Amino acid sequence: MFVTREGEIILRLKLLALTLVVGIGAVLMILILGSLDILGWSFTTLTPFLLILWLLGGIFIGWWMKRVYQKTIFIITTKRLTKFIHTTPWSRYQMSLGLDQIVDTGAYQKGFFQIFTGLGYFVARSAAGSVKNFKIINISFAEDLHNYVNKLLSMLHEHPEQIDRFRPFIPHLKGEARNEYVRKVAPEYGKPRKEFSN
Repeated sequence: MFVTREGEIILRLKLLALTLVVGIGAVLMILILGSLDILGWSFTTLTPFLLILWLLGGIFIGWWMKRVYQKTIFIITTKRLTKFIHTTPWSRYQMSLGLDQIVDTGAYQKGFFQIFTGLGYFVARSAAGSVKNFKIINISFAEDLHNYVNKLLSMLHEHPEQIDRFRPFIPHLKGEARNEYVRKVAPEYGKPRKEFSN
């Protein structure tokens, strides 16, 4: 029904911070090694080698951050909410919450950063099981997602036999613009339904 990840601005800010650290570190390395002299031996000859190692390390960390960002995703299906969370480019853990276990959902913004960037939290709460609060952080359409999941839950409880016909979530499109887009890419969802609407 929907797949998303953390807002791209988070990745950009992390990469910007990394670039600043690598740049400042490179300048400091040049200044310190250029002026360092121990027992008549100058470290200036080591500067290019260490600088290349430093820059390669920065590139590797940037690649690492981007891969973890790309692989960490959140999925909504007609059965459950699932998160694939990557802690490294090669390792992950998975968390799922069945739609039938969700008691309620919420969406909110926390702090000036999220208010300024338009990001927010989406939370699905469960009364039982090991997953009490299923959170998706720093997404730009938390309220829309909250409303969509509530409609999906209503459909699950009122018309479970029709859950597979429920329309996918399309962020940032509403009203007629959304209906037109759906008619173009998925005509089977674009037809009006008398039984239900979402």
